[in-house]
Amino acid sequence: MKIFRTWVFKWWEISIIKVCLLSLGILFGLYFYDYLIKLLWLWWVLFAVTTLYFMIRLIKEK
Repeated sequence: MKIFRTWVFKWWEISIIKVCLLSLGILFGLYFYDYLIKLLWLWWVLFAVTTLYFMIRLIKEK
């Protein structure tokens, strides 16, 4: 049995995976709302850091 093998996905399969993970995130958010709302500052920090990272990376490539 090969545990570590190479996977090759088509573009539409990746989009299905993204929709699946987005749906899972929404479901977790609804289920654990009371706990997650207390960590709202953390989600904003993660958003800001990742946005800055990709903006800097985009600017440096040009």
